Amino acid sequence: MSPVTNRDFSGHDDFMAVRQFLIDSYSGFDRLFNWGIARWDVVRYSGNAAAELSGERDWELYVQIWEDDGRIVGVAHPEDGGDVYVEIDADYRRLENEMYAWAEENRSPARRDAVPFSTWSSARDSHRRAVLRARGWRYGGPDGYTRRRSLTTPLPAGPVGPGYTVRSVDLADDIDAEGRASVSRASFGNQRTAELMKVLRLAPSYRPDLDLAAIADDGTFAAYTTVWLDEVNRYVVFEPVGTHPDHRRKGLASAVIAEGMRRAVGYGAKTAYIGSGAGSPANRLYELMGFLDADLDEIWHLPN
Repeated sequence: MSPVTNRDFSGHDDFMAVRQFLIDSYSGFDRLFNWGIARWDVVRYSGNAAAELSGERDWELYVQIWEDDGRIVGVAHPEDGGDVYVEIDADYRRLENEMYAWAEENRSPARRDAVPFSTWSSARDSHRRAVLRARGWRYGGPDGYTRRRSLTTPLPAGPVGPGYTVRSVDLADDIDAEGRASVSRASFGNQRTAELMKVLRLAPSYRPDLDLAAIADDGTFAAYTTVWLDEVNRYVVFEPVGTHPDHRRKGLASAVIAEGMRRAVGYGAKTAYIGSGAGSPANRLYELMGFLDADLDEIWHLPN
């Protein structure tokens, strides 16, 4: 038996190989344990959209791959600004201690001097929690939920209210791209521009008919969600969901999610996932939409 080895991440071919690993490793757990392809695509084509335009993908320098006879069995990587996430094959969880050791010594510049360096674990994952404790990481409390619901049970109606229409977004169109960017800025306080928003079209999982917005009769973009499909594992992820502050409490987030569910079923999806912060008001909305099966995600910090 050949030993497991680790190596640096290198370019688009490795991006696609890790993406395939995330597809293949899903079945080893009873739910979305590792990142799905949605988040992997989003971190490159949304979170790092500016780097994609410039070609200077510095975040790739802080991704490490573990392989067994050429087959990926684990990946350690940052997200937008640093910290570390560990993706693992269910049969290779023994590698996690080694993976965290590498991550602790190879922090991305955005977090190298930060206090504290952070990672995440499911509250139900006793193995990872034990690894982190043994390495000196400290429990930082609940951070959010990974929620799921079946798409084989009756779906919520989610009707759109008067004065609005739900439709697909055409990011190739300057007006649509700016509309989507404007809701993103207002919802999440980021600096998204139409140019950066258009980069999302390059993501392998992106489907224009699953990029949905609620639009007021005057053409104003009011709410949106992007639905990401894993065809192999037959699930979708809603990421992100945002409503402009001027259009909240009108059921628009419910309307775009409900339409996304209906379209996902048309693609053969059986399960839907959505994420939320531990104290977010969105939790109540997602529960009403049937996302009652929730895994609590914990944040852990490594003191400097």
